[in-house]
Amino acid sequence: MDIRGYLKRINFNDVVYTDLSTLESLQQQHVLNIPFETLDIHNHIPIILRVDSLYQKVILDRRGGYCYELNTLFHRLLSLCGFKVHMIAGRLLHGHGYGRDFEHMALIVELDGKKWLIDVGYGDFSLRPLAIAPGEVQRDGRTFYQIMEHINVDGHEYMGVAKWNDSKQAFKIEYIFTLTTRHLHEFAEMNHFHQTSRESHFARSLIVSLPIPDGRISMINNKLIRTVDGKKQVKQILNEDHRNEILEKYFHMDMVYLV
Repeated sequence: MDIRGYLKRINFNDVVYTDLSTLESLQQQHVLNIPFETLDIHNHIPIILRVDSLYQKVILDRRGGYCYELNTLFHRLLSLCGFKVHMIAGRLLHGHGYGRDFEHMALIVELDGKKWLIDVGYGDFSLRPLAIAPGEVQRDGRTFYQIMEHINVDGHEYMGVAKWNDSKQAFKIEYIFTLTTRHLHEFAEMNHFHQTSRESHFARSLIVSLPIPDGRISMINNKLIRTVDGKKQVKQILNEDHRNEILEKYFHMDMVYLV
């Protein structure tokens, strides 16, 4: 992996130190410049969890990806930059229940005696690392988050990451996880499931999403949704050519690589 090419892709122009300030900047630049997207799943193009192919797709071909792709790449970048980082597995909240083990991948960085939750592959999530400090309210510059502990599901104990929900005036869990170190091959089965099963939200829906300075812009199936200061503007996507124009204009994707 070419570190310089990766840093250029996320518009990171500073010196890389193994400190919290650099970690925050790397995560924020990554999330702001590389979209969460499921176009390959929508187009029935297999997603192979190999760093070389992911690097070609996301960095060289200027695409995005979903959790397994983006967090795998970011894990490698952080490792090469000297950070102590490992993968963890999560289970997403679906209505009133939780999904399967290894349904989500996130990262833990150990720095200066503390552990930090890092996630560049969730979609609408924290722009900054979240300290593993249960009960502490943390802000990423846009909203509030909280790490919770002692969450018992199916006879196992998990931690959870919760995001502030304005309408309910409460924290809502996004996913649960453990701090156990995981390895890339352990996510292969769920990576296949997400691409092929009708039970998978990703297999049923085309999703592209990217934060913007005043909110977020997303493509969900045939709709373009721009959220600014909590207010949504929805436009209908007319056809495939219109979709391609939107991908180039708003998500900065070169459509040559999507054919």
